[in-house]
Amino acid sequence: MIHSMLYEILYALAASGGREQALFGNCAPAARKAFARSCAGNAFPEIWFEIPLLGEPRFDLHALTSRGTLDPETALPAEVCGGFPDTFRWFAHQGKNVRQLALSWDLKPDKEPSAAIQLLVADKDPNTVRDFLQAAGREDAIKRYEAFSDRLPEGWYTCYYGVFPERPGSSLRVECIPARSLQPAYAKDPELLRAHLAQVGIREFGDTLLPRCRDLADTPFRLEFQFDVEEDGSAGPVMGASLRFACPPGEDDWDFFNPDGEAGRLMDRICEWGLADDRWCLLGDMSFANRVKREEESCMLFCFTAFVKLRWRAGVPLDAKAYLMAGSKTTENILQHNH
Repeated sequence: MIHSMLYEILYALAASGGREQALFGNCAPAARKAFARSCAGNAFPEIWFEIPLLGEPRFDLHALTSRGTLDPETALPAEVCGGFPDTFRWFAHQGKNVRQLALSWDLKPDKEPSAAIQLLVADKDPNTVRDFLQAAGREDAIKRYEAFSDRLPEGWYTCYYGVFPERPGSSLRVECIPARSLQPAYAKDPELLRAHLAQVGIREFGDTLLPRCRDLADTPFRLEFQFDVEEDGSAGPVMGASLRFACPPGEDDWDFFNPDGEAGRLMDRICEWGLADDRWCLLGDMSFANRVKREEESCMLFCFTAFVKLRWRAGVPLDAKAYLMAGSKTTENILQHNH
């Protein structure tokens, strides 16, 4: 089916029931333009809606192209690569050590959307990361990536790397996942977490960063950290901590965002911290898996709340955001996932 048509159906389903006004705001036209510039592969890209949980309703859009959906022999014009054709050409020739290439679109109703580019890896291969940064036109970020890697605490691994050409300093962003055994250790001993965050370069903790990260660690959801890396390889003042609620259909640990369970109790706490209002209650109605058919073609469109992320700047809390994952799976895709 035509990718643009599937996107329109997905967005309409996600934004129905008053959710556009409460959550998405008036970013839909800019998102439509961004999506049209994100369809380099032959399969429908994985979509992420990034939604702030306080303030004026709006969203940003992320479109992820998976390894194997690009034909290395097919020309990739810049207009379907978010302005990164060299990076997509490089990605098309990679092997199993990479997973996805993401275009992250900053959407503003009165401005043309602009994209950052991120690499999601299947395993940490330093040469792959260096080659990605070079293909993205950010060879200057290689040294800061290497210096940051040398700082990583034992038991942490990095899962994605991104560059943001439109942002001041064009910072390098890295996401880190602590080993599962570390999460209960952080919940029990926040000073261990302080030591590990200080090791990567966090200098200012303020009054909330450690106790709230301890609370996040003391949930059943997987904890991840995001850092913007400075020129010397240390983590910059802005830090993110996110929790993963669910995985795509067909994966073993599939679970729904349950507003009446642990997820709801967490969101109530985030409201008490002043980082969200009651719009989060709408997230529980946004999990769906609908069959769509057109002539002889059919697929399943799905959407669910996958992450919540909190951010701090120099130890001062900034905001909370929800991340909704959406996409399309053909019957063949679903059978492959379930076997």
